[in-house]
Amino acid sequence: MVPAIVVAGLLAGSGSGFAHHSFSAHYDIEVEVTLEGVVTDYQFINPHVLVFLDVTNAAGEVEQWIAESNSPSLFRRRGGLRADSLEAGDAITLAGHPSRVNPNDLHISLIVFPDGTEFRRNAQAQGQ
Repeated sequence: MVPAIVVAGLLAGSGSGFAHHSFSAHYDIEVEVTLEGVVTDYQFINPHVLVFLDVTNAAGEVEQWIAESNSPSLFRRRGGLRADSLEAGDAITLAGHPSRVNPNDLHISLIVFPDGTEFRRNAQAQGQ
């Protein structure tokens, strides 16, 4: 018979894994925001690709945003983003779903690169 404390420990730890991967719990899928800004850092690393962006708001103040996408391994298999897709200083447009938890955080649905080409997350996931 498994001791109750072991079962309780397993149950307590299992929720964090589900919470981490619950997209709609973390991001508002009913809302999409568009940002124009300058890349300050781009990290093509696990567990998620990250884009750090300086965005000038309506008051003229610079806000720092963090945008994330899927894992690099997904992009290595399907294409779309690469380790050299962005670099600090690139002026880009991002669109995505804002975080319910962290202000100035979003999940990327669109990137418009400096040359005008676009990356769309949904089209990528469908192989288009």
